Amino acid sequence: MPDTPHHIEFIARGLVLRGQHLLVCANRKHGYLYLPGGHVEPGESSAAALVREFKEETGLTVEAGRMMLVSENAFTQRDRLRHEINLVFHVEHPPPWPDDVPSQEPGIEFRWLDLAAVVDADLRPATIKAWIVAGCEEGGWVWHRDA
Repeated sequence: MPDTPHHIEFIARGLVLRGQHLLVCANRKHGYLYLPGGHVEPGESSAAALVREFKEETGLTVEAGRMMLVSENAFTQRDRLRHEINLVFHVEHPPPWPDDVPSQEPGIEFRWLDLAAVVDADLRPATIKAWIVAGCEEGGWVWHRDA
């Protein structure tokens, strides 16, 4: 990724619910959580990026359903200004979801987080966390600067 203040990262994320549990990705080094997904590459659609990232990170084949949320966040991380647009899709996968979702990358792990625990979890960004706590209302457009 270019390291300029004008660079905006586009990230496709997936909302996966299994009963009263949410699939989250955990950063092993720092402990915070986020929805699975990753960066959209130039020329790639955000839905295709989500499918690719799920395959790369979990080995699972999924489909990107409808887009449910757009969240804009600007924040400082390790003394560097970051600016990202998160595009959150409903994720479709033939049931059942595995109890243990495998990680193909050493720095992350996947967990099923009880929806009641989201309010106290370090789920990032805060705009997505607030949307989940509010019940994941479809069509939510959240514009927020975490700075």
